[in-house]
Formats: sequence, structure tokens, C-alpha cells
Amino acid sequence: MKKGQAQIMEYILLSFFVVLIIVIATLLLTAWQITSVQSDQEKVFYDRAEFLLRAFTNSPYINKNTFKEGSMMEDSKLTAITCADLESLYGGGWFAEIESLEFKNECNDENYPLCGKWSYCKTDRPAVIFELPVNIYRKTTGEVDIGLLKVGLYSR
Repeated sequence: MKKGQAQIMEYILLSFFVVLIIVIATLLLTAWQITSVQSDQEKVFYDRAEFLLRAFTNSPYINKNTFKEGSMMEDSKLTAITCADLESLYGGGWFAEIESLEFKNECNDENYPLCGKWSYCKTDRPAVIFELPVNIYRKTTGEVDIGLLKVGLYSR
């Protein structure tokens, strides 16, 4: 083999390895970027769930106005508010359910105050659900019940 042919072969081999290293580095960086974006999306999802939980527990639209030491949801406000009202405040893609431990039947205008479950914007789509214990103030009797707030975010 002549000296010129050896140099050309050496140059081709070197070029091949440089291109191979560049392609591998590009693939690794792309994979790392994709996992980073997925992680950021998951963080945004959980941040939204936390925001919804805090918003429900602190909202003046469903909490007793004179109670200053945290949240106490008022049953009459829970019965009066609708899904459309809450969607105008918090957007779509979620549902909320407040359930008293004493009564298990769904609340509406006909059976209020002998009820203990309020559902907003709930559908049969799969969702990730977050739960939090809450106080429910019974306006007609002045009693306080223990309940469970469930906030679900629908998967995309």
C-alpha cells in the first residue's frame, strides 16, 4: 500500500469515528432533553394539583366567612355553587368531590341539608386523585362534620 492511500484511509477512518461520536452525543443529549421535559411536565401537573387543593380549602366561595383558623367548608355554599362557576375560576381538566363521613348521599336542592356529598365537574375519564381531610360546617344545625376533599386531574 502506498503512503498516499494509507493517509486517505487514515483520514476516512478518523472522519468516521468523529461523525460516530457526534451522532452518539446528539442522541444522548436528545434523550436527556426528552426526560427533562417529561419531568417538568410531571412537576407542573403536581403543582396544579397542589394549587387546586389550596384553592378549594381557602376559597371564600365555599368556605365559612367568619372562620379564621384554616378552612371550614359551608354546606349551603357547597350546594349552591356549580361546576360552571368553579370552571370559570380554576379552568378545566379537573374534578372535585367533598364527602362527609356522616351522610353519603349526593346533595342537591331537594335533599339539602340531609346530604353529605358534593361533586363538581366529575366524568368517567381516568384521573389522578389527591385527597385531603376537611371540616364541613352545617349551617342549619351549626355543627361541624369531618369530610374528605378529593381533587382529581384528568390525564391528557
